[in-house]
Amino acid sequence: MSTSHVLVQGIPVPPGQAPGLRKEFSDWATQTPQTSIQVSLFIRALQKFYDIPYDLTLSYFQVSGTQHGHPSSVRPAHSAQQKIYQLMGDVINNNLKFNSDADKQAWINESTKWRLPYWDWALAANKSVVPALFIPASVEIRVPAAADGSQPAPESVPNPLYRYQLKVNGVPKKMGDLPKPYTVDSVTLDDGTVLPWAQCSGTSRWGIKSTKVQDWSDGVNNYEGIVDAINSHNWYGVESGNDLLKHPVSDLVYRLLSNVQTWANFSSTVTNPVSDQIPWEEWISLEYVHNNLHGFIGGDALSNGIGHMQNVPSAAFDPIFYMHHCNIDRLLAIWQILNWDCWFASDASPSSTEPLTPFHHRFDSGKVGYFNSDDSDESNKDYVTRIKVYVEKTYQNTGRVLLNDHNNLYKDITVKDHTYDDYLIDVLYDRYALEGDPYTIHFFLGAVPHSEITAGITNLFKHPRHVGSVYNFSSPMRAVAAGGAPRCANCAKQHDDGLLSMALVPLTIPLYNAAADTNVPDIQHLSPNVVEPYLVNQLSWVAVSTNGTVIPWNRLSRTKIFVLKGKAKHYRDDTRLSDYSDYERMSNVTHGKEAGASHDEY
Repeated sequence: MSTSHVLVQGIPVPPGQAPGLRKEFSDWATQTPQTSIQVSLFIRALQKFYDIPYDLTLSYFQVSGTQHGHPSSVRPAHSAQQKIYQLMGDVINNNLKFNSDADKQAWINESTKWRLPYWDWALAANKSVVPALFIPASVEIRVPAAADGSQPAPESVPNPLYRYQLKVNGVPKKMGDLPKPYTVDSVTLDDGTVLPWAQCSGTSRWGIKSTKVQDWSDGVNNYEGIVDAINSHNWYGVESGNDLLKHPVSDLVYRLLSNVQTWANFSSTVTNPVSDQIPWEEWISLEYVHNNLHGFIGGDALSNGIGHMQNVPSAAFDPIFYMHHCNIDRLLAIWQILNWDCWFASDASPSSTEPLTPFHHRFDSGKVGYFNSDDSDESNKDYVTRIKVYVEKTYQNTGRVLLNDHNNLYKDITVKDHTYDDYLIDVLYDRYALEGDPYTIHFFLGAVPHSEITAGITNLFKHPRHVGSVYNFSSPMRAVAAGGAPRCANCAKQHDDGLLSMALVPLTIPLYNAAADTNVPDIQHLSPNVVEPYLVNQLSWVAVSTNGTVIPWNRLSRTKIFVLKGKAKHYRDDTRLSDYSDYERMSNVTHGKEAGASHDEY
């Protein structure tokens, strides 16, 4: 079967109107989605997308599969957004009955304003509850107005956001039962664990366990697992202030946007085996945040349930993938504005004046020309202050916790020049150490809960001493396409090149919570002379596989864990983002521990 290519065209913008704005998913869906024309069109169009036969190039099965390697024989360069928009037109013209031209035009107008929304899982305000529209198996949506102009009761329909389910002639079909080249294979990991994608007709989130296939084959969702993974880090039960219900994703996003200033560090986890040229505070990347969210949404261990989002080849079958990636694109756009004058470091990189084809505009002379990067740089400068204020107010962060100081740790301390002590963990790790098999490194203030891990009864993200994690999100090298090529070619190249990755886990807020809790001994404030010996005794880490077992560190022999102390300037002025710098080693915390960096490795 030959490779197919499809031209991608944007949603048309009516003359005299501005392009539609991409909105945050929960805001877009509103509290009453049954009144929204856009929600109604989206739900109906997405279901039509699902219903396109899997062997057609622009089926949901193929468009989603090619995002991360399925099916191997088709490569449609076509975005889900454009396909859904086209299907909205089909819904309006062929599936809905309108009683007036004006009402039909209103639905057409809403379709042209629609853009695929993003899910901002880092929002502090809603503690990253999964958007309500994803949760029910059926949903009530708006229908066209009645002949007298009144609005009829909404229509109840199956909710395509609940899951994607492959059907053939209207009957659920396991993806592994499709003929070649469309077959979706299960993946057997090195330890014998099976990621059973072939047995699934529907997508799951934290739902697939080592139980009977019929319990999860159609798709099962456990949203509590997602919420716990993203923001249930309430250390030691401290509840003196709302902002102490720690939101690790939010703080990661804030640090990423406020302090990483080079494209190489911002964009990728990849580093060189010798990484001493990268500032300690910049061991955080958009890819790292992206990778962790795939684990948070999909689930990272069969003992608690896994789902399609946790594995590279299967991730894009879950419709939540698209809202997740819209948010990744949005964070990139925010970083570009905040760093409007940043350019590639390599001399071999393109010039900022090269044309960005096919993005064109019309010059005053009437000739058509193309935008270049300098054009966007000039326009972005005007938004920098506004975006800084947005980031400061939107994302929960270390600075806000320390400035609010609900537990009065700083009431008798004079803070000079806005400067506070800051602590973090940096991790150098090999994503492909287990031939690309998935694993998670978990960090704790206190002993690793080995007995609970062995018993398989604990969601480690929910453990009261859990302070952060690193998920490798890679494609198992055994996951191959037709002809033997890896599903993820980029993963295979990084594996063959022996590249290492880097990650960062902030420690200051869990330390603040520990110091605020009178039941926690040996730490009363955040001075380095108190924090360092506390971490020597209390900071621990463990690597856990998808089957829920502890991975010996000799199997992850290139992993190195570093602990640093630095300075952070936090401001009450919303136009100034926190600044993190001057990090120094705390090698006593890691020296002599398995996977910990020795004194001379810092």
